Amino acid sequence: MVVLGAVGSLLPGAPTGAAAAASAPTVQPAGSPAFAQDAPDPDVIRVGTTYYGYTTGTTWGNYIGVLTSTAPSSGWRTADGQTYGSTAMGPLPSWEKVNTQTSPGVFAWAGRYVMFYDAFDPSVGHWCLSVATASSPTGPFDDNSAAPFECQADGSVDPSPFVDASGQPWLYWKENDGSASTPAYIWAAPLAPTGTALASSPTQVLTQDTVNHPWETTVENPDMVLAAGSYYLFFSSGRWDSSGYAEGYAVCDGPAGPCTQPQPGPLLASYGQVAGPGAATVFADPSGATWMAYAAWTSPCTSYSCGGQRRLYVAPLTFGGPACSPPARPAGYRFAAADGGVFDFGNLPYCGSAAGAAGATVVGLAATPDEGGYWLATASGRVAAFGDAAFKGDASGMALAAPVVGLAATPDGAGYWLASADGGVFAFGDAAWYGSMGGTRLASPVVGMAADRTTGGYWLVAADGGVFSFHAAFRGSAGAIRLNRPVVGMAATSDGGGYWLVASDGGIFTYGDAAFLGSAGAIRLNRPVVGMAATSDGAGYRLVASDGGVFCYGDAPFYGSTGSITLAQPVTSIGG
Repeated sequence: MVVLGAVGSLLPGAPTGAAAAASAPTVQPAGSPAFAQDAPDPDVIRVGTTYYGYTTGTTWGNYIGVLTSTAPSSGWRTADGQTYGSTAMGPLPSWEKVNTQTSPGVFAWAGRYVMFYDAFDPSVGHWCLSVATASSPTGPFDDNSAAPFECQADGSVDPSPFVDASGQPWLYWKENDGSASTPAYIWAAPLAPTGTALASSPTQVLTQDTVNHPWETTVENPDMVLAAGSYYLFFSSGRWDSSGYAEGYAVCDGPAGPCTQPQPGPLLASYGQVAGPGAATVFADPSGATWMAYAAWTSPCTSYSCGGQRRLYVAPLTFGGPACSPPARPAGYRFAAADGGVFDFGNLPYCGSAAGAAGATVVGLAATPDEGGYWLATASGRVAAFGDAAFKGDASGMALAAPVVGLAATPDGAGYWLASADGGVFAFGDAAWYGSMGGTRLASPVVGMAADRTTGGYWLVAADGGVFSFHAAFRGSAGAIRLNRPVVGMAATSDGGGYWLVASDGGIFTYGDAAFLGSAGAIRLNRPVVGMAATSDGAGYRLVASDGGVFCYGDAPFYGSTGSITLAQPVTSIGG
């Protein structure tokens, strides 16, 4: 019998021992729930070809509930097939307060199934850890303890078992049940051969760090995974009953750490109407593909007081692998929202986002030539790279005279430029610096830029339609025209012989060999247009509005939009 548990699953790959070499994980967020009822704090294991999910108690499964399915992301139902009574627990030990059992973590060990969980101990006034065992994955799990398994001074919660590359079992948990103002910590300790006792004193592997990661109002629900040759510690942070709850990760040198966080923001944050995704668990299917199960609210209701439920979502998870591979024939587009959320359409892969990163007001998106990756730029000059887009530097450490407003990549994808509102240009990688308008008194601020694929130069465009050329031919501008609405962006033709400007009302202005193919200028828009992107052959273009509405012209096919979805933050840029 093969049992792979999300917390405690040994996923393909042997550890390298070097956290810096770890591939960045990528989640393709699930659009609809795999189980459309309450399923808090999910933990998933696989027994053969059957999956079992354990959750904090609900109306359908008191104390600890059990779900089952024969597919990772669909077909989930209660283990007893009823709307009640699907509980994993046998009789509760006397030290636990009834209906306080939460956060199960299950693995198969020594011929039985072992469940760690937490419960409130009235004698100490804290939630503490306990352990139960069963001969079947559906239980009943028996706990004959007379006292907690582990209980630290500020409480101990969210236990999660894991088996490392050598076959040694471990347990991870959070210290601080929410009753203390001190930071939260994630601890790890090896388990004894029985799998139900600690073999030695615990080691602190992760500390809540609100200085470098302001979104981390806590660190909880740890889930250690060995995959792609590295140890990954997934965890949640934020208020569990808010849209700010999110999932992050750290890369660890080994099962006992140390663990470091490679990105400032979370891996998975609220998207569309899916609010506060977290308490995630990672597991593998029989083919070796990995999945992330998590619970999330439906916006705008993020509490039980308004009738909300934390539904179960299951999404593909990759570690720098196939989900972010460039398509053989790219066909689609992406756009980014101000909070760093990325939305992809057509066959373009989702490679990650900066959603949830503190202060990440994303203003630009540019893709690699093969569409297998992209960069995001923020107003502060920070650049985040995803997929096969290589980070070449950014302006986040510079004293900028004006905020960054645009981003453009070089034709070979080995560099990029940033443009600021005062016309300043910053070049990185193989992007050549040919000049800027920095220090010049402009009639209107610069709002965007485009790269000339033939010369390696670039253009800047201002809100009044003025165009500034650098090692690229000047084809004209709208600077002398009285505009109905300000210009918000530009795109260049594939041969560098022309460019388009777009205004916030969807009006299009063409120069050089850029053909007029239509506009949204006569349409009553729900939200203003914020950017445009041309097709690779230059025979079409797309406009995107701040609500994610997309307007296509020429040979630019429509693949979808977010116009009917309530976004957390407005769309700011489009690429592809």
